Amino acid sequence: MWKMPNLTDEEKRILQGEEGVVRQKCMQYLVELCQISGAERLVDLDGTCDMHTPGLTLSQHIAITFDELSDYANAGGKFALPTFANKSPFGEEAPVHGWEHCNVCSYRIPELRHDDPEFHKKAMHEEEMALLKKMGMITTHSCANYLTMSYLPSVGAHCAWFESSQMPYCNATLGARTNIDGTLATAILGKAPYYGMHITENRLGTILVKTDRLIHTDMEWDVLGFAVGEACDVEVPVVTGTARPTTTQYQKFNSACQTGGAVSMYHLPGFTPEAPTIEHATGGRPFKREVLIDNDVLRRTYDSLNYHKTDKVDMVYLGCPHLNIVDLMLLARKLEGKKVKIPLWIMTAPWLYNHAKELGYLEIFQKAGAVLMSGACLAAIGAVPDGVDCIAVDTAKQAQYITGCYAGEDDFLQVCYGTQDDCIDAALTGVWHGEWR
Repeated sequence: MWKMPNLTDEEKRILQGEEGVVRQKCMQYLVELCQISGAERLVDLDGTCDMHTPGLTLSQHIAITFDELSDYANAGGKFALPTFANKSPFGEEAPVHGWEHCNVCSYRIPELRHDDPEFHKKAMHEEEMALLKKMGMITTHSCANYLTMSYLPSVGAHCAWFESSQMPYCNATLGARTNIDGTLATAILGKAPYYGMHITENRLGTILVKTDRLIHTDMEWDVLGFAVGEACDVEVPVVTGTARPTTTQYQKFNSACQTGGAVSMYHLPGFTPEAPTIEHATGGRPFKREVLIDNDVLRRTYDSLNYHKTDKVDMVYLGCPHLNIVDLMLLARKLEGKKVKIPLWIMTAPWLYNHAKELGYLEIFQKAGAVLMSGACLAAIGAVPDGVDCIAVDTAKQAQYITGCYAGEDDFLQVCYGTQDDCIDAALTGVWHGEWR
């Protein structure tokens, strides 16, 4: 028997439909989430929201129709807090920029292609997006929109975010608070179920993670994140033995933690906001257990992310999570004056695409034979170009997501995982030379 959460008088009025059908359906959905999660009440959000668009289907039982949303928006309905779009507004994800070069078939309708202008125009959901923008949607369209939103929540702010790399970024990197909350319902009502990472006690460290090497390179952070996720599942690790992470390393570590397991909160003593010391990270409580992620564990994790029988690479993909502007700068430097031998796709946030163009990076990529895209994810696009049997990637998240996504007649897509330099070398030579270092 589902238990009804404790609602305020205002929330009860919304649930009874006194503020219209859209807000009523949003409250019905939040009540359903409370019942599933065990949350006894809702919390008022005072940070920011993130959601996949259009997002009209809230659950199997609850959906807002286009006409209902249209009436709501035209009557002046707005989002309750700053709300940012997560990745592209497509039924199946496709690039916002660079789609002309996305020479793959739709996995939903195989006879249609992503590089067909008519398919792209139809897939844009222009009418729905117009309504969302009228309500205040900020169209960042990125899994890493925290890098471009230019308005970040402060420590302790209650948010409603969604994406895997965003969850730990909000909770651990910024010290704000979110579960997998980001939906049209939380954005419209400015409320979320009060459980999990919204509660201070649940944010305290429970597992001590040690390493036997100083974690400082991009790939070490990436592999460590995946290993931490596998070892800790939904617990809150306190991770020691690392250098101070860069923004790129935070991106890699956060997304890998959420891919190897379901770690949405962690502490790096001395670096993350709620952990100036180990004692602060745990609230003085003893650890449930200690985990040693030594060099052997890191090596086994690295090996597990490589799923290839051949060293012949057919395609390289970089940009999971979406590359930040410094990533694009460094990548342009590495590719300047060179020519790739096989397809190289580079993915970033739409708001950074034009900056990359203005800074000359797009021209460098084009001269090198690489394709700069924005707003999507290769694994979620649902296909690779014909003839691609082995792909190289530089993040644990993409290696995990993309393996098995594309089943051929006889085998799965093969994946080479390594550093960005390994991937660039593969793009230039067509051969994989990556190895654990």
